[in-house]
Amino acid sequence: MVELILEAQNISYAYPGGIMALDGLSLGIGRGRKLAVLGPNGAGKSTLLLHLNGTLTPQAGRVLLGGEAGLYSRAGLARWRRRVGLVLQDPDDQLFAATVAEDVSFGPLNLGLDETETTARVAEALAALGIADLAERATHMLSFGQKKRVAIAGALAMRPEVLLLDEPLAGLDHQGGKRLLDALGRLSDAGTTLVFTTHDVDLAWAFADEVALFSGGRVGRFGPAAEVLADRDALAAAGLEPPLLLELGFRTREEALVGRR
Repeated sequence: MVELILEAQNISYAYPGGIMALDGLSLGIGRGRKLAVLGPNGAGKSTLLLHLNGTLTPQAGRVLLGGEAGLYSRAGLARWRRRVGLVLQDPDDQLFAATVAEDVSFGPLNLGLDETETTARVAEALAALGIADLAERATHMLSFGQKKRVAIAGALAMRPEVLLLDEPLAGLDHQGGKRLLDALGRLSDAGTTLVFTTHDVDLAWAFADEVALFSGGRVGRFGPAAEVLADRDALAAAGLEPPLLLELGFRTREEALVGRR
């Protein structure tokens, strides 16, 4: 049985004006797994991530980290965010220091680590993302894809057990997306739990171990990626279509059946 590193238990959250983002949502995330949270815009995907790292407090329900309820005190949140890193969709929302190395070092220094340990963590994080050559580059001189990887490096320097990513491939071209997925794959192989939101079913098909389909602030279906993404009805309920390769397989099979009649 897979150990759950994070668990949302019946959490609800409404934004001002009564806009319900999460409506009694429950979801378990296995340690070391890659989970894709799929759904249309407004389905509650980003709001879930903000709950999973303690940025938002559920108005009902609770979030468990390692089997224990998350604590929202200052000390509790600091411990939580050491274990659960969050990378936002727009890297400009996270990058603020003058250079890449300074930006990535912010988290470790904030943990109270000394200069030697911080330098080692920065080097490790930049190497993991394949951007060691950018250490002294000014952050405002980076491409969008480079900024994405620097934002992830900043989270990695905290050495989290779980990395949450909101639409990680948004705004990237094919090559930029491939480089980022290669880096994330290496992180997964090293034991980091990955949770990423997306509306890209093909990405989920190619990269995720499990898929959670969101609709109306709830999980419509959860399970192994191959099974969930083959469920046309569940996908349709979430406003999605099957992955291209899977859809081609469906059509080929249907045409073969017609041809036998």
